[in-house]
Amino acid sequence: MKRRIKRLKRLVLLMFCRPGRWSKAPLFGTEKICILGPRGKGPHDSHSAGPPRWLRQAIDKGACSYHNPRVLAPNFKHLTKFELLVPPQSAGLRLDKFLAQQFSNYSRTLLAALVKDGCVRVGQLKPNKVKPALKLEGGEAISLELPAIEELDLEPQEIPLHILFEDDAIVVVNKQAALACHPPRAGQGGTLANALLFHFEALSGKGSARPGIVHRLDADTTGVMVCAKDDSAHFKLARQFEQRSVTKEYLTIVRGVVKADRDVIDKPIERDPNHREMMRVGAGSGRNAVTEYEVLERFAGFTFLRCRPRTGRTHQIRVHLNCVGHPVVSDRLYSRRPFLTLSEIQGRTPDAGEPPLIARQALHAARLGFEHPVTGLRVQFEAPLAEDMERCLAALRGHNVEVPSPHAVPDGSELVEGEDE
Repeated sequence: MKRRIKRLKRLVLLMFCRPGRWSKAPLFGTEKICILGPRGKGPHDSHSAGPPRWLRQAIDKGACSYHNPRVLAPNFKHLTKFELLVPPQSAGLRLDKFLAQQFSNYSRTLLAALVKDGCVRVGQLKPNKVKPALKLEGGEAISLELPAIEELDLEPQEIPLHILFEDDAIVVVNKQAALACHPPRAGQGGTLANALLFHFEALSGKGSARPGIVHRLDADTTGVMVCAKDDSAHFKLARQFEQRSVTKEYLTIVRGVVKADRDVIDKPIERDPNHREMMRVGAGSGRNAVTEYEVLERFAGFTFLRCRPRTGRTHQIRVHLNCVGHPVVSDRLYSRRPFLTLSEIQGRTPDAGEPPLIARQALHAARLGFEHPVTGLRVQFEAPLAEDMERCLAALRGHNVEVPSPHAVPDGSELVEGEDE
């Protein structure tokens, strides 16, 4: 009987994890064996029907071995103790954001997990009061233990870059399509980080997985990005992104005719539990996200928009526009049609083997404004529209009748004060 129960438990557990992921699946419910788990065992270590969230996240982030959580990931060697003092200029920052700025080799997700599991102490606060969202006041003494990570062998690669501006502190580039900002895991290349290592000797966070990378754009989103050449510039730029003082402007082509000339989408965003690479509008449980947009041109079945995100959530513009019924053209994640062809614009049957006008999401970071980390002056940079989006707009303008604004005043007529437009 005991044998049958043991086999049944194992089968239930394997429903929640792929075969071969754990060598002894029944153990993970009763023993916390990852370095991210609470140390030691106790009454809270009860058996569960599925892997605990902290363990799933730890394995996904590479903190534990993929096949056996008893074994640390190859790039984790041992715990090292760090002590630091929160400077006055960091007052108001969340604890996890502050730690991510200080330890750029570690992801914010990993650092937040360490905070939750009691590996971080802040001043005289009790451990149960130390949370990732804790607001720092400045002057606190922080002690923590971090797993030592081998420096990733990130190779410089001769990838061409369109440099808009460069000085001793920053580099502003116009990122091309099909270029990720940094490798998703060790041993991979062909990213902006590899290109920056080839073109520039001085970069912030050199030796980490994200040298020079202050913020990110999706791999298939083109446009303006600012990169830092030293840690001081990186810190000051990152602080501006955290405080939302950076102005961002995007251009996009969406499906459908947007009725309102301008509007604001204020809907929380969360990760889709069924598709981990996607985000979705949350039902009150997501993170606050606000996007304002303005119509630039209307066509039959399409609209050219300018978007200004007030927050910086993953896939924010793409998710928000999709939720109001206007997905970004050629968005493979959120649109049902992964590309746009000339025949579709002309309303005819597509030709066999017809090449797409644009085969990636029609989204471009057109403008970026911030305070220069050295001079303190407000600067703004613009990137010309990518060639594939220009080609798409030219086709829309040449083969499609522009639709006037539903709020436009006809020639020769006047608006009467006090009446609806």
